This record gives sequence, structure tokens and C-alpha cells, in this order.
Amino acid sequence: MYEYALAVMKRNIFYRPMTRNNTDVRLAGNLGSNGKTLVGELETKAKAQYFSCFAGSIVSIASKIFENEEDLVLGRKFVEGRLWAYEIMPLGIMPETMYMVIYKKKWREKVDKAIKGSETVDDTRYILRLEAIESVFILYRITGNPSLRDRA
Repeated sequence: MYEYALAVMKRNIFYRPMTRNNTDVRLAGNLGSNGKTLVGELETKAKAQYFSCFAGSIVSIASKIFENEEDLVLGRKFVEGRLWAYEIMPLGIMPETMYMVIYKKKWREKVDKAIKGSETVDDTRYILRLEAIESVFILYRITGNPSLRDRA
């Protein structure tokens, strides 16, 4: 069930945000529908919510259970996405929600010229959630990469 669910999440929920330094990270967004049919036309909404930080730990743990190195790379990109979100904020704290522009190679250069950055913060609160540090800790325990401990 997990493998089927992950395939759907990779296709419809996970996305690469456009970042100022072209950092290759992943975030989990929302899935929207136009509502015109039973299923409707699905669209990934690039709204990063703090609660979705757990995606890095889930994908990383499952990559070890299912012995899938490709998914461990994805888990790392999620953790890097959350660390990135902390590091770009003026006070070093990721906001509760933020909106991104989804990275698309076709128009990357054009959009870069039009905007300085791609993130807008909708909810600046920090309500002591543990999902981000949990994902960093789990990835650190899986990989032993000391930079994760230092950045945490």
C-alpha cells in the first residue's frame, strides 16, 4: 500500500520549488481539483505547510525498509527542503505556511528575471512543531552525516 501511495504522492503532491540559488530540494504541497468531473483535473498547489515536514522521515525510513536508494535520495531532498526553509528566513525559523513557485525548467530563466525570490509567507507563526527536527534526526541516524546534526 505504501509503494502505491508514494507513487501517487510523487506524481501529485511532491514538488521541487523554485529557489533563489536553484537548490534542488523537495516539499509536499496540496492537491486541488477543478471539480468539473468526479475526479476533476488535478493540480499541485505549492503551499508548504510545516506539518508536512514529516514527509522526509517517512520516505527515508521506508527507503530503508524497502531497500530503495532512490527514495533515500528523495528523503534527503525533503530534509534539505526543510533546512533550506529555515535557513532562508530572516530569523532562521521556518514559518507555519509558505507558498512557492513550482520549478519548471522551461520557464526557469524567464521567471528568475521577473522575480527576486519565489517564496511568500502566509502564516509566520512558529508553534513548536517537531516534524522538521524529527526528519533531520531520522535522516542523520540513517546516514550518519554529521552536517545534519550540526545544521539541526
